[in-house]
Amino acid sequence: MAKDKKVASTSLSEILERINTSPRKSRFTSAISIDGPAGSGKTTLARQISENFEDGSVLTIHMDDLYNGWEDALTAQLTRTLVNQILAPASQGKAVGYRKYDWLSRSFGDLISHPCPTLLILEGVGSGQRATRAFTDELIWIDVEVEVGLQRVLRRDGDYLETEMRIWQIREQAHFESENTRDCATIRVDGNFFI
Repeated sequence: MAKDKKVASTSLSEILERINTSPRKSRFTSAISIDGPAGSGKTTLARQISENFEDGSVLTIHMDDLYNGWEDALTAQLTRTLVNQILAPASQGKAVGYRKYDWLSRSFGDLISHPCPTLLILEGVGSGQRATRAFTDELIWIDVEVEVGLQRVLRRDGDYLETEMRIWQIREQAHFESENTRDCATIRVDGNFFI
């Protein structure tokens, strides 16, 4: 990650303005990705954005629902699901569908289908990867210090996850570097701003 770049504290109103006015890649739906390290505030920002749109017009898809467990999360399977089952259909005005991962049973459930939304929000680590950028109108990157993000996750989900989360932080960092996610973001925010 480039440490020398200053991250602007973009306000929610500025983000909403960008979403509403930026040129759209699809005439059927507007699509955005919210990416950044674990604990940076991606889910919080996705919720805040969706609350500013009419009920039923926004579909938020969380990457946690698409990962195939810890070890097989940021792989080609995630990319295929994002492109073939969600983004390509939405860009054509078609329903999107995916199977949600159950972290307790460690398996995918039945197919979940949604009509094409007015606004599609992809939220989570891996949502802003190279393959998704051809379909999304904005890539929002949220910065947070590694230890701050870790402590937020552990407060939210429990201290028992610390070992898995430290391994995850190594994996997500390698993913971000290989995908050049942060540098390709169209909007950058400080994770402390939304928490």
